[in-house]
Amino acid sequence: MTAVTLTKTTMSDVKADALLIGVAQGPDGPVLVPGAADLDKAFKRKLVAALATLGATGKANETTKIATLGATSSPQLMAVGLGPVVGKGESYDHETLRRATGTAMRMLAGTKRVATSLALANGGRPEDVRAVSEGALLGGYVFTRYFTESPKTVDAVTVVVDNPRDKAIKAAHAAAQSVAQAVALARDLVNTAPADLGPAELAQAAVDACRAAGCTVEVLDEKALKRGGYGGILGVGQGSSRPPRLAKITYSAGRGAKANVHLVGKGITFDSGGLALKPAASMEWMKSDMGGAAAVVATMKAIAELKPDVDVTG
Repeated sequence: MTAVTLTKTTMSDVKADALLIGVAQGPDGPVLVPGAADLDKAFKRKLVAALATLGATGKANETTKIATLGATSSPQLMAVGLGPVVGKGESYDHETLRRATGTAMRMLAGTKRVATSLALANGGRPEDVRAVSEGALLGGYVFTRYFTESPKTVDAVTVVVDNPRDKAIKAAHAAAQSVAQAVALARDLVNTAPADLGPAELAQAAVDACRAAGCTVEVLDEKALKRGGYGGILGVGQGSSRPPRLAKITYSAGRGAKANVHLVGKGITFDSGGLALKPAASMEWMKSDMGGAAAVVATMKAIAELKPDVDVTG
């Protein structure tokens, strides 16, 4: 995955191959959001005019790239739109920050190092840092298993904040890492070809990911399922040469548990049912019929790392 770190170095001085800032839609054109003031100074207060000349409006997820021509230590700058400028006392939505960052990561694919001030759009609060970090990690996701040459992505992202050593900021950044890694795991499982991911392999993925994170994992094979009377799973499994599995994943919060939650995910690794009814092009998507199980496996991994005060069984 893309490596995401924090720094308090200003945008005009940070070492990066590209700079990423936010702009919003103002009544008369794009408006710089907080975090880009030092860059505007480096551009002799002409940064907004330069972006507007290239067609930037500040519309959500719109990207505009310009060369810095020596104004900063980085050779290029990208502005990503956050939508309408917020009023006094208001803030940019976290999902807006997350999606804007992710969009920029895809547009900057192939760039080694990117530095961004997007976490300062609302003042650099912990939740803003988490949103931008998640956007950078998820936007940089690529599935490489079947590629002889890996698709291009951003190698590293530096998120500029006022106090990277603040306990709450560090915790938000760590949470973003756990959540994004879990999402990447779910995506990897769904993207894996069904020939390589049958019931046994999916159950083993749960063991590998969740035991390492601190969960208890129990896997029932076809013999254990028969002894336990799991007729439904066995009945569906009879349609395949690859016998079924049931994985039970348990996270315990200990004596401080405030609730008990159960998650259930459908794990049919390839849905061949209704062959006569499905359009041919739809069959390739039937590998995603185990997406529910993948989501539960990934969620349990994240839960074990985030350690909420809740007992959870997947």
